[in-house]
Amino acid sequence: MASVPSLPLHQIRPLAEPPSLRLPDRNREDWSRDACALVFPDYRDVEAWTAFRDASVSLAQRRLPADLSEALHDFFAPAGPSALIVENLPVDPELPPIPADGMRPRNKQAVSEAVICGLIGMRGEILAYLNEKHGAPIQEVVPISGMERIQSNAGRVRFGFHSDNAFLPRRFRQKGILLFGLRNHDAATLVLTADQIMGAAPSDLAASLAKPIFRHACPASFSFSGAPAVSAPCPILWRDELGLVRVSAASSSIEPLTPEAAEALTSFRTLLMALEPARIVVRPGTALLFKDDRVLHGRDSFAGSRWLQRAYFTDSLDPLRKATRSGPLTFAFDAGALLSA
Repeated sequence: MASVPSLPLHQIRPLAEPPSLRLPDRNREDWSRDACALVFPDYRDVEAWTAFRDASVSLAQRRLPADLSEALHDFFAPAGPSALIVENLPVDPELPPIPADGMRPRNKQAVSEAVICGLIGMRGEILAYLNEKHGAPIQEVVPISGMERIQSNAGRVRFGFHSDNAFLPRRFRQKGILLFGLRNHDAATLVLTADQIMGAAPSDLAASLAKPIFRHACPASFSFSGAPAVSAPCPILWRDELGLVRVSAASSSIEPLTPEAAEALTSFRTLLMALEPARIVVRPGTALLFKDDRVLHGRDSFAGSRWLQRAYFTDSLDPLRKATRSGPLTFAFDAGALLSA
C-alpha cells in the first residue's frame, strides 16, 4: 500500500465549526432558577438517579425554545449532524474550587447536571461504565495531580485524536459524548469528522482502514484486574449501511494485526497530522455534543484552569441491560462483562 502523499495546502482545509445555537437569556435565567431547587442524588441509588433525570428532562422541555428542541431532535436522529454546540446554558451560581481528585465536590449545586440530563434525556439515555470513574453518570474532566503528562482526560498534554472506549463492541459502546463547560481558560477540544478523514484518504488507504485488521486497547481511565482489555478485530474507517462514514480509533493504543494494517496505521496517523481540526474551547455554559463514531476528538495542551463535565449517551440501554442481566433502571455497566457477552 502506498504511503500518504504530502497534501497540497489547498487540499488541507480546516473543518468548519459545528452548528452553534444560543439559549436566550430569559430561558437561561428561568432554567437556572428551577434547577437550583434540585438536589443531585447518590447515583448508586438508581431510583433516586432516575427521579433526578426525569425532573431534569421536564425542566429542559419547559425551558428550551422550539428552535433548540428541533436542533437537538435533528442531532439525535441516526443520520443527523455529527456535532452540535449549544451556548449560554445555565451554570451553578457558585462553583466550588476545581476538584483536584477528579471527583464531584459534595457541596456542588446540581444546575449543570440538570442541564446535561435534560439535553440528553429528551432524546437519549446516559450511559456509564463501572470500571471508569466509579460508574458516575456525569464525570468531572479536570487535570489530576501526577497525571498531567498522561494522554487522558486527567492530563494537560496534547491528547491525540481518538474515540472513547473503542475497545468495547459497538453495540455496547456510547453513541456520543456531551462535554459541558464549568471553567475553561484556554483548553481547546479538537474535532475531525469521519467525512473529512475519508475525503482526504487515498483510496488504497481507505480500503485498508475498512478491514477488521486492528485491535483497540482500553484507555488509561479504566480499571481492570488481570490482563489488559482489548477489542475484537475491527476496522478504523468505514461506511455503514446508511452510507454514513464511521470512524473508531483508540489513539496511540491501536494494535495492527497484519503487515497491511501496520502500514495503514502509520499512514492513517500521518494523515490525521496533516488535517486541520475545528478547535472548540468549551467555555462555561457551553455544551458540545458529538457522535463518537462520526468524529475523532482530541485536546490541545494547556496551562490554565479547566473543569468540564462529560456524559456518554446512547439511544437505548436495553442491549446492555440484557447482556448483563441488569435491572430496568441500570445505567452503569461492567465493561468486562460486556467484552465477554
